Amino acid sequence: MENKAFLSSRNIGLDFLRALLILEGVLYHAARSLPGGNNWYYISGKNEADGFTALIEFMHTFRMEAFFFLSGMFSAMVILRKGSDFFYSNRKKRVVVPLISAFLFIPGLMYLINAQIDGEALTTHNALGAYTSLHHLWFLVSLTAMSFLIPGSLYQRAAMMMRRLPFPLLVAALIVAANAFFVVKFFVKDFGEWVNLIPVTARFMVFYAAGYALYLNSDQIPQQARSILVNTKVVAALGLACWLVFYAIFHYNITSSLKYLPVLCSSVFSVIFSYWVVFTFEKLRMKESRLVKGVVDSALVIYIMHYPLVITFAWLLDGYLPDALPITYVAVVTTLGLICSAALYLLIKQLPLMSLLFGLKPARVQNVPATDPRS
Repeated sequence: MENKAFLSSRNIGLDFLRALLILEGVLYHAARSLPGGNNWYYISGKNEADGFTALIEFMHTFRMEAFFFLSGMFSAMVILRKGSDFFYSNRKKRVVVPLISAFLFIPGLMYLINAQIDGEALTTHNALGAYTSLHHLWFLVSLTAMSFLIPGSLYQRAAMMMRRLPFPLLVAALIVAANAFFVVKFFVKDFGEWVNLIPVTARFMVFYAAGYALYLNSDQIPQQARSILVNTKVVAALGLACWLVFYAIFHYNITSSLKYLPVLCSSVFSVIFSYWVVFTFEKLRMKESRLVKGVVDSALVIYIMHYPLVITFAWLLDGYLPDALPITYVAVVTTLGLICSAALYLLIKQLPLMSLLFGLKPARVQNVPATDPRS
């Protein structure tokens, strides 16, 4: 049952959080150029930073989970308040059209960058073959599938089932379901990116459905928010424990099956964290400043544009920054990636057609009152 008091007005804090979860991807992709066994476009010669790398990898285990959780919650809110027609129309403008627009140039651009890094000759065959890769656009494909291929009635039935479960049992069920699809992904990992995307999407749909259900069952939130599972101290302690497990794996270079232990630990944290952030941020009454509004509005465009930029900067700047400063290296690459991506956002915002292609509202043109030249 919907709680009318829950998100009764727009909560810019949750919007801002969702934007930050997207933008953390800029830092993550910049950090992937550090050594440590990553299969990435460019691996620098910087010293290893086990603690920092462990933190980045740990954050990566819950940021998209929380993002899809929030997306599901907001989807339910929009459908209930504005109807399905508005929801699907908005999804087409804000997700599908930007996905198509980005896919027109991202794979080709990444092929050019990768060829330059590897010193390979450009060929038409490889350029066309590059369009079999989604790169960082996969999450828009997953979000599109969750929105258009899965009927809303299925999410509603899932919400009814979740409503019957005590909160600890609900959390446990979500952890098991998400991990089940993680196991499926492991078994199909050699079947190509598009096949891999099926269990990946299914896994994140668990979080999307949970967020959807949270809004429909929002009358249960006061009771759920009092659970010890979402106590801030418990969440912080669990997060610290997960980071320490990641650190041990990197520091001792563990390559046995134990290397999956931090991922399994973080699968517990990701579910609990998703509920905790909603319960916590919903209470915050953040003011809608120009900065906050700008971050929320620009997040998707910055995320789309940053990918080729941070990889290029990581490659070009490697020789200019000391090997003993790996964190500084990542910070510089991240900052430059954000600045350049934000500049592209501001440019796109000024062009009506480009704004349409990237799901933005064009910048308003201020009407200057005409003046009488004789006055």
